[in-house]
Amino acid sequence: MKISVCMAAFNGAKYIKRQLSSILNQLGPNDQLIVVDDCSSDDTVKIINSFKDVRIQLYLNEVNVGAGRTFDRALHLADGDLIFLSDQDDRWFDNKISFISKTFSTQEVDLIVHDAVIVKGSQIISPSLFKIKSSSTGIVKNIIHNSYTGCCMAFNKDILGKVLPISPQIGIYHDAWIGILAECYGYKTAFVRVPLIEFNRHDENASAMKRRNLIYGLTERIVLILSLLNHLIRKFIL
Repeated sequence: MKISVCMAAFNGAKYIKRQLSSILNQLGPNDQLIVVDDCSSDDTVKIINSFKDVRIQLYLNEVNVGAGRTFDRALHLADGDLIFLSDQDDRWFDNKISFISKTFSTQEVDLIVHDAVIVKGSQIISPSLFKIKSSSTGIVKNIIHNSYTGCCMAFNKDILGKVLPISPQIGIYHDAWIGILAECYGYKTAFVRVPLIEFNRHDENASAMKRRNLIYGLTERIVLILSLLNHLIRKFIL
């Protein structure tokens, strides 16, 4: 199976070299690592180009559009059989791709979310992201409190035809969008309680683990529900 890893990059110079190395060490010669840079102002692009690896396919946004639309662009460019999402600042364990690929080949599953060790610097904050987020399947559950964590997700390419494009609405997160829609379309999703990455928390994280303001969070959920319904109606009509 061909692997496509999709990464959105933005001012990730501090961590991205380590992350790219941890991914490339596991990819085969015909796999692809698609990186879309969202107008970084630091050395992110320079570091990516320094790898001189043909498996890295780098694209540059002309204007800053945010993580969701950047991931959407990367996913539109993916042509692998298995699609992996990746953040720029984590570190993949050496067995991540082999473990996930074997799980797809031996089990009837379309989308996998694996566990992660949460770290900050050299300190382990928690041995289980799942425990912190109460991660599990469920459409309503994940609309209320999303546990589809993008950097821990992989899925079959067939799902892309159903979930793209990702809604550009403010408050829509690409991972929740993909995971919830996959369930809506009847794809089998599985949460695997095996940590396969170091989930790096630091002051520059684009995604926060803290609970949001109640009103803001409620507004986000209403926007998500309306956007999901609009997407599903358009898909079924067309």
